Amino acid sequence: MLTGVFHALSVASRFDVVAAQIPDSVSAAIMFAQLPVLLVEGYFEGRLDYGEGVGPTWMRIKSQPVKIAFTFAFLYLVTVIMQTWNISLGPIDPTPPKEWPTAQRAGWFAMFTAGMFFPNYLAAASSLIPALRTITAPLRKLPAIVALAIASVVGVAAGYALVIAIGNATLGSKIGGAQAIWQSLQENPTIALPLALAMTWIPIIFGLVIDRKKEAEA
Repeated sequence: MLTGVFHALSVASRFDVVAAQIPDSVSAAIMFAQLPVLLVEGYFEGRLDYGEGVGPTWMRIKSQPVKIAFTFAFLYLVTVIMQTWNISLGPIDPTPPKEWPTAQRAGWFAMFTAGMFFPNYLAAASSLIPALRTITAPLRKLPAIVALAIASVVGVAAGYALVIAIGNATLGSKIGGAQAIWQSLQENPTIALPLALAMTWIPIIFGLVIDRKKEAEA
């Protein structure tokens, strides 16, 4: 539930009216944090026992918080990609016309988010979640604190590489605000990186506290 809220707010931050109010370093941190948080989610999700199940992966996942968290995470990544490279699929476009009133533009973005929710859940369940289960499988053999520390560091490094890739791909343009984020990273990475780590360690601490509580009750 906690990471689901984080990813949902991340998606909201991509609405350009909201994005204009967010410092570039914070936008960069939000982008950095997606991959380490996903690794943390993959670590904890891989420990869940859904019981017996048949059918495709999306039908076997019985946890609503898992569905919400991974769907919004996937939706955020899709939105970033579509905005960065100015991609639209007919009416499927996260960027409404700038001449529209703010309320109408907000409604367009909300409809895009709602309309893409189930397709993104199917995509997350069929590809993202299985991939994360595989990637984090070795970590589940380690003590939790060690595994999660590794996941956070590796994830932030991957997030850093993601922002660099987006920045390089759009160098010289301002599509999707990628150029501003890239410049912020170049000028002062000491703000975005610690923020991304802080965003990652909130769910880590939360998960470890729950683990400790369950052990005490056992």
